[in-house]
Amino acid sequence: MECPEFVSIGHVTYDIYPGEKLIGGSAVYSSLTACKLGLSTGIITSRGLDFSCDGLLKGISIAGSVSPQTTTFCNSYCQGKRKQIINDVANRIKKEQIPKGWDKAKIVHICPVADEVDQEVFTLFKDSLVGLTPQGLMRRWDAKGQEVLEEYKSLINIVILTRGAEGSILYWRGKKFIFSAFKTEEKDPTGAGDVFAAAFLAKYYQTDDPIESSRFANCVASFAVEGKGTAGITDFDRIIKRASLMGIDL
Repeated sequence: MECPEFVSIGHVTYDIYPGEKLIGGSAVYSSLTACKLGLSTGIITSRGLDFSCDGLLKGISIAGSVSPQTTTFCNSYCQGKRKQIINDVANRIKKEQIPKGWDKAKIVHICPVADEVDQEVFTLFKDSLVGLTPQGLMRRWDAKGQEVLEEYKSLINIVILTRGAEGSILYWRGKKFIFSAFKTEEKDPTGAGDVFAAAFLAKYYQTDDPIESSRFANCVASFAVEGKGTAGITDFDRIIKRASLMGIDL
């Protein structure tokens, strides 16, 4: 299996809403974004025999292992805050599941949703640009599966906090850069942070400029909230048009 330029690592999921079942997971949102931006893309995951992407991931290479079940979340929103109940969790993702040669990917997005990526995986990509979205490492659930967020601290070169409709904050070289969100009509915020991360990594690999990359990622993420599930993820031409209308040169 040929090594993709962009690799997402994490569980693909089923996201259950009232009367609706969608394909989700950070790796899905991330890989679809990278694919829309013109990168060859792959996912390393673990999923159940019941998992079917129904053509959604066409053109994206899927590697990993098969589990007894697919990771499944039940989602609800109240005043902009998400509550999740986790019903099933697929097997952990281990280094043995990384296809030969995929450690040479240009960009790697490690994006767990249920602390499913073994620590050994984190050290495999020595020549890649590696990004981590850590929310899946902070999740804890009790017997009823309610999500609890714990404080996260990290000492790395670039740290970005996404804040939904309030935009994002970049912490870089001891400075704080605030970026306003693009004006849009929000229908579903699920996955917007993963879309932001993938867009940031793609642009940063190209430019080595986290400020330009943050602006670009904000624009890409603004489309993600306009549709249910992955429906809002858009292509490069629409991204450039929206940025131009806002007077921003990408």
